[in-house]
Amino acid sequence: MKSIKGEVTIPFVHPIYVRCVLDCLNNRGVRPSEVLASAGLAWQDLCDGKPLLDFSVFRRFVAHAIKCSGEPALGLIAGSMILPYHSPVGIAAVTSETLGQGLQFVNKHANLIFRSMDFHMENGPRWSTIRVRPLRPLCETHVFVMQSIVGAHCQLVEAILGRPTDELTVGLPYARPAGTDVPCLRYVRKVEFDQKYLTLQLPTQLLSERAPSADAKAFEAAAQDCRTMEAELGHVEFIQRVKQALLERLTTNPELSDLAPDLGVSSRTLVRRLADADLTYSDMKDGLRKTHAAWYLEHTELSIEAIASQLGYNDHTNFSRKFKDWYRVPPSKMRQALRSSRH
Repeated sequence: MKSIKGEVTIPFVHPIYVRCVLDCLNNRGVRPSEVLASAGLAWQDLCDGKPLLDFSVFRRFVAHAIKCSGEPALGLIAGSMILPYHSPVGIAAVTSETLGQGLQFVNKHANLIFRSMDFHMENGPRWSTIRVRPLRPLCETHVFVMQSIVGAHCQLVEAILGRPTDELTVGLPYARPAGTDVPCLRYVRKVEFDQKYLTLQLPTQLLSERAPSADAKAFEAAAQDCRTMEAELGHVEFIQRVKQALLERLTTNPELSDLAPDLGVSSRTLVRRLADADLTYSDMKDGLRKTHAAWYLEHTELSIEAIASQLGYNDHTNFSRKFKDWYRVPPSKMRQALRSSRH
């Protein structure tokens, strides 16, 4: 998976969702490999067990997917293709006792599919309302993501109930699209635009309807899988936070004790949590320096001395010595090789 220097790493979407979008594209005659390559992705990035895709990568993927398909409602269609058995979240939902239990579970664990989104469910006397609020700007993917969540919930409600239903009312946080064809109207009873948040509303009495595929043992097994995934994801996100904090202060060559307070942990806790991932602070710092040193050499005109300073070295000779340990060539030779490879 390719990243761009300066982009903040934000784990955002599960690979299973991207695979569903690729299925949509394939059905429309678009070669998925071309979209993957344009977004800096490879098929191995989408395998089960892989971490969530970064938001920066997801943005590029969405842009190319919509452009290649020519389908403004691609997010809605892709969302409706996420079948429950694709993930432990969906398996737990369809094996819940009732629709209400299934939807509550999905809202509690939805961050395993879409990170950085807040799902909140309220049950009133007549209506049950799910509100979905992004925790950070979604930029140009906003409509795409909102459509996806609508499509996924339509599919999920039918899967839990074991029958088609058209009782969902949707409020969309964007303007009504131009033209008379509103794709959402094919999936739900009523759609309202220009809402503050995405809302999905069902009659409260429907929540007590029993799911025909209810299975207590299967539900608990899937729920345990979700808890394990969340623990692993939390660990990965902490490591990403450490890397980002270190990257922002790399020019000052911060010590571990300097960085730990910014992360809200003690120095001892930071050492322990890095050790849990088979990492040390010095190895992480060296890894960032190694990667960024090569980037500066290839993409900037900075002198070796300036690059050394950017990476927190007071003495550029120490940087050059370390660089030769990393790449087996001096920085000047690496710069020549990188530039000659362009021609």
